[in-house]
Amino acid sequence: MLQVAEAQGYNSAELLRSLDLPIDPLAANANLDAMIDGRYYSQIYRRVMWLLQDESFGLGLDQRMPAGSFRMLCLFIIHCETLEQALRRAAEFINYCRTLTDAPSSYRRPVERLSDGTALYRFPENADLVGAGDINSTNTTIAHTMAIWRRFCQWLIGKPLDLIAVHLQADAPARPGYFEQLFGCEVHFGSEHNAFLLAEYCLDCPLIHTEESLQKFLRNAPYHLLVSQEDDDSSLLSQMKRIVGSDLSHEFPSVVVMAEQLNMSVRTLRRRLKDLDTTYQRFKDELRQEHATRWLNQPELKVNAVSALLGFDEPSAFHRSFKKWTGMTPGEYRASRQPHARD
Repeated sequence: MLQVAEAQGYNSAELLRSLDLPIDPLAANANLDAMIDGRYYSQIYRRVMWLLQDESFGLGLDQRMPAGSFRMLCLFIIHCETLEQALRRAAEFINYCRTLTDAPSSYRRPVERLSDGTALYRFPENADLVGAGDINSTNTTIAHTMAIWRRFCQWLIGKPLDLIAVHLQADAPARPGYFEQLFGCEVHFGSEHNAFLLAEYCLDCPLIHTEESLQKFLRNAPYHLLVSQEDDDSSLLSQMKRIVGSDLSHEFPSVVVMAEQLNMSVRTLRRRLKDLDTTYQRFKDELRQEHATRWLNQPELKVNAVSALLGFDEPSAFHRSFKKWTGMTPGEYRASRQPHARD
């Protein structure tokens, strides 16, 4: 990213001095392959973004992202109910922005549910992402762009986005292990598209954030897009989900039991949840909603069966809760998910 600034005529050494960081990644004895703290990178990123008025994360994309673009994208999708809706709306936003610069339209079919319980999320073609340059650098840039977007999706739904495989249009490099380590799954080179292959139910995961939590996220951007989720406080919700498990038919653990399982006091648990702009009750409601939407997308399950799987004593209570969560009854939601409703 500093090289991108250098190419635009800025002195990277002066830029670093102005930030007064405790490290100097350009020092003569610095290991250029070593990783630096995500917080330091974020400070460098924000300064370079301000100088270049470009929010492409220092990746050197062919099409610039004017300052404020990422914030507007976030506001455009933050009120979506599910990840699939957010991905489709993000593609719509990006296509619109491309028309303003006479760039060719992309993302013609960003999301496709396959017949085997998996789904494809397609990224733009290589030629649409970057200009001509060193092929190895270009391939790495595309992979990093996709990895950053994966982190953003994880933040939106508050849980890891488990990938089955990653498809890249690029030919296989001499050392493909780096790309497999980057994504933590199989990577297929020479593919027709740049795409994520993921479990279909991931598309039904609800977005857990609001405009208020988005503002906090944007103040620290791009830190949350660079660090591993396990290094961030949002992993607390993932730990809690693992404690509850996938069987919601039994009684939820009380906040006291949950705190004991997490080896912390109830007061600390409530404080950390407050820092994440949520409460224990909201966590329980959102987890039930997440499972409800996934199970309602399995047509072989009756609505009453879904109600029982979620631990409701009466189907009427499930109907009331689901309508409170989504604004629709379970039947209306199921009807909205029919193929004709997604086209």
